[in-house]
Amino acid sequence: MGKPQKKRPKKRKARTKDPEAEEQTRKRVQAIEEKRQKVIEQVHHSLHQRRMEKRALQNATFEKEERARQKHFRDIKKKGSEKMMLEIRDKLSNVVETGIKCVYTSVIIPEKIKYDGRSILSIKGVRYRLKNNLHMVGWGKEAVTMSAAFERIVGKQLKKGWMVVPRKSIFMMWSFPEAFPKLDSHISYVEGGVDGQPDEKSVEATRRIVNYCKKLKRKDLLIVMLSQGIDDLLCCPREEITLRDKLRVLNRLKTAGATPEEINTVRNKLSAVRGGDLARFAYPARVVTLITSDVSDEPMTQLSGGPCVYDPKDDSALQILAKYRVIDRLPQSVRELVEETIPWAMAADKQVTENNKFRFVHEYVIACNADAMECMSVEVFKLGLFPLKLNSTCFGEVQEFAREYVKLTSLMILAVEGKITRLDFYQEMKESPICSLTDKKVQEIFPAKDKWGLGLCLLLGGRQTVNLCPEPGKGGPNQELALYFSLYWYMRTRQFPILKEYTVWFLGGSSYGKDGNTSAAGAFSYKSLGTDVYPEFQKALSAYQTANAKWWKLIEDNRREYEIQRAREEMVELEIIKNRYASIIPSTVLKKNNTNLMFRSINDEDELLELKTGNYYTFTNVGDLHVIKIVRFQCICDSICHGHKDTICYDKECPVNLTSDVEKRSKLQYCCHMGALKEGVEN
Repeated sequence: MGKPQKKRPKKRKARTKDPEAEEQTRKRVQAIEEKRQKVIEQVHHSLHQRRMEKRALQNATFEKEERARQKHFRDIKKKGSEKMMLEIRDKLSNVVETGIKCVYTSVIIPEKIKYDGRSILSIKGVRYRLKNNLHMVGWGKEAVTMSAAFERIVGKQLKKGWMVVPRKSIFMMWSFPEAFPKLDSHISYVEGGVDGQPDEKSVEATRRIVNYCKKLKRKDLLIVMLSQGIDDLLCCPREEITLRDKLRVLNRLKTAGATPEEINTVRNKLSAVRGGDLARFAYPARVVTLITSDVSDEPMTQLSGGPCVYDPKDDSALQILAKYRVIDRLPQSVRELVEETIPWAMAADKQVTENNKFRFVHEYVIACNADAMECMSVEVFKLGLFPLKLNSTCFGEVQEFAREYVKLTSLMILAVEGKITRLDFYQEMKESPICSLTDKKVQEIFPAKDKWGLGLCLLLGGRQTVNLCPEPGKGGPNQELALYFSLYWYMRTRQFPILKEYTVWFLGGSSYGKDGNTSAAGAFSYKSLGTDVYPEFQKALSAYQTANAKWWKLIEDNRREYEIQRAREEMVELEIIKNRYASIIPSTVLKKNNTNLMFRSINDEDELLELKTGNYYTFTNVGDLHVIKIVRFQCICDSICHGHKDTICYDKECPVNLTSDVEKRSKLQYCCHMGALKEGVEN
């Protein structure tokens, strides 16, 4: 046989280049590369921003430590009345700081939630059985530490957790040890919201939580953690509408002047998680809601959006939109949604009681101002003072707060002096817009000299609102309240001279550790705090006017040029000093919402409250804590009693008291001295 012939290789056809296809390929590759480069730049920018934030946090910590060292050296040198004032500040700050510490979620969660290590979880005395059936979701900045503390208690019983937290919360969490989650944590943290408004990330995270809750079974236990002010996080519009449509409707209602309750009703209608929808989706699982509240120690219907609170979602939203004539300006998708005639109904709606509550949902306020006041009262007892726990949920405008607090304080003094009766006290306070008191409460707190002890401490709390000017400076609600209290108390003592025989101090502090846009937690005040700034301004004004007159006199007399120039320079320097004093006058700083400038310019910043321990942020915000200390003047017989430089005493046996009358001594009181004046407003 002959050799087999080899097959000839087929000639490959030459590839024909398609310029159009190559151009499209090049564009796709370029787009992918640009997208990749954009992601790299975003990561670099994010890392750089985190480094800057970390550095700023470290610098703030160093500055705080340096201020504390400088204050320590200043305090050592203080004597007489300054030393007495220092002791008063230390004692009052200990009271407020004790209250703040006891509502740390990392502290209060282990106190109110117990786990036996086997199968029983106890929440405020109510028992729940665990058997690898525990799930957890939450929204808000308090959810950071609440969830971490809760997981440390239950350990491996937690199957999965989802927390939607504000921007930078995760960064802050890793900056403070008490917020650390477990290394093998089952909790996923997602940051959402931008400038107080919801974004697609918060919507996506909330929708993921809703889908997760839909899979829960009857044996499961769902823990829901909520805090105040989470409208930017707890957001999941119904599928029929977009986030933009929902925000547009709510903004139009706000512009039209709708009340918060009405806006909440419409928001619930447009939401797939609010108004009890989260509980509806989680059913038939058992649901337990844990809340941090500045409203009350009892769960409120509209608290934190009510994702587990029953709402029929009927035609109430339609009526509200029609009331404010917004219905005709709605997008078609939103209009069809609110015009639904059939109320939202699911299997869970059959589990609603006569009180419009889900049978399978339990709610607990885990931290509130009332908890803080309990701890504060114990600290007050240690000081030998008698604590009176009044209202922990005061709400109103800051000036109204100051007026009512001053009225309440003066009534306590007039009562112990026998100038008013219980009925008079009750008539004055029964309709107070800030701290209304019942006849039973008046009977309980009405002071008597035999029960006075070393003095009284009124404990209050709540949330005061501030009307901001177009360009507010640096300050906070507690700093404004402290200054208003000082001014109103000064006027009250002129109305009732007997009040001058008592030392009254006020301290307001934020449970969050930051008051407004400042690093201080609050501020102290007393009668002469605000008024003592005016004498210094008058001195500066007088010096400037004298220098101005001298300058004009030299010009009129045709004196030498260098004399006129020197006089003018002196006048300009005094004018600058005068303007700086004018900038810290109480009326000026209150008008510009710049009270922090005044507090930083007097008494070496001692009247600002800074937490001695802990961090700038407490990760818990249940409102503001207020203390009013009332004591009789007591002579310490060292020639200085409560005043600054002058001998002021109200002890009838003290020789100093025999040489001058009460009115003269009260005028001599001078408790405020000017420090290095701060320039301008810090932004």
